[in-house]
Amino acid sequence: MKFCELQPSEFESFVNENFSHYTQSRIHFDYKHEHDEPVYLVGVKEGDEVLAACLLNSAPAFKFFNYFYSHRGPVMDYNNKALVDLFYTELKQYLKARNGLFALVDPHIVMNYRDSDGNITEEKDVKGFIEQLQGLGYKHRGFPVGYSNDSQARFLSVLNIEDKSEDELLREMEYKTRRNINKTYEMGVRLRDLSIDETDKFFELFKMAEDKHGFSFRDFDYFVKMQQIYKDQCRLVLSYIDLDEHLDILRNTLNQKEEEYNKEKLKLDENPDFRKLRNKVEQLEKAVDKDKKKIKEIEALRQSDGKILHLASALYIHNEHELYYLSSGSNPKYNQFMGPYNMMFEMIKYAKNLNLKTYNFYGVTGVFTEDAEDYGVLKFKKGFNAHVEEYIGDFILPLSQFYKLYELKQKL
Repeated sequence: MKFCELQPSEFESFVNENFSHYTQSRIHFDYKHEHDEPVYLVGVKEGDEVLAACLLNSAPAFKFFNYFYSHRGPVMDYNNKALVDLFYTELKQYLKARNGLFALVDPHIVMNYRDSDGNITEEKDVKGFIEQLQGLGYKHRGFPVGYSNDSQARFLSVLNIEDKSEDELLREMEYKTRRNINKTYEMGVRLRDLSIDETDKFFELFKMAEDKHGFSFRDFDYFVKMQQIYKDQCRLVLSYIDLDEHLDILRNTLNQKEEEYNKEKLKLDENPDFRKLRNKVEQLEKAVDKDKKKIKEIEALRQSDGKILHLASALYIHNEHELYYLSSGSNPKYNQFMGPYNMMFEMIKYAKNLNLKTYNFYGVTGVFTEDAEDYGVLKFKKGFNAHVEEYIGDFILPLSQFYKLYELKQKL
């Protein structure tokens, strides 16, 4: 076995054949390389066979040094201790030679599988791996919960879609989620792709989510860049409703109910003592009045907000293995149309069409109680029958004696 730099083509073949994160991709490397951003492809080979592959990013740090980051890498068999030892030992020397101050590595290792309530359903033994890396000088940053600006989410909400039909996936969802999805189709909710020139439509809804949850995540340019990097592997989608079409649906429904009401009312006039018939007529009358009221509300909304309403929007990226639901937003004023439910199911169907294994709802805090900051988001994802994957977390590798000074400065 030999640690070495990899050619883009052999890196691409390996990560496509072995389960990997979307950031460990040829398309990511190509963009950075074409834009003169520091990026490295390293791994381990035995003869011509690639055994490990890793994309590394780099940035200046502490004036004269470089910081290195491996996002959910390397891609390798982490149970192969000799391979792990070789890769991480040689990686240290490789980065020192490139004036490294420190490295942050984020192995793609699930330590616990949990149900949506947080209960562990399958536990992986990661103690040996942690001890092995610590013995090589890598410091484990522990098992934090919550969101962080300097670390990836450690808990991900994931839906297995492999070998399941769309009908099976729908049946396995919670009743409320299934009902809401079906209602969106009945109302006429639609999904379309946004071009990169329409990123502002997404960003407007994304800012609403930031305001609602009280956080600031990414700026506008970040989402433009993500589309530029991932190209055809990226979709920016918009859930919307055409109120003219929606009104046509409501009026057709009202006409059907009025016809039934009139027919049953005639029967009741001929048989006024039939209690069961009288109850039915009363229920139909209430339903007709409810629909008339609803039509007036939608007509007023059409007048004030226009024909097309933007309900929800999201950025998605996929590789050969997963579809990732990364960032999103919705307009709370239009919650009645349940745009996010339609968007999710449409994109689950898209993931099925790509023959992917999983639909990754991405990060949750890892707090499963009702006082969790993301409890509403967790419940929403739970409704789709998603489980939670808890990752091992980050390791810091100091590469220079000046790292302690850097660390001290960061704390000031």
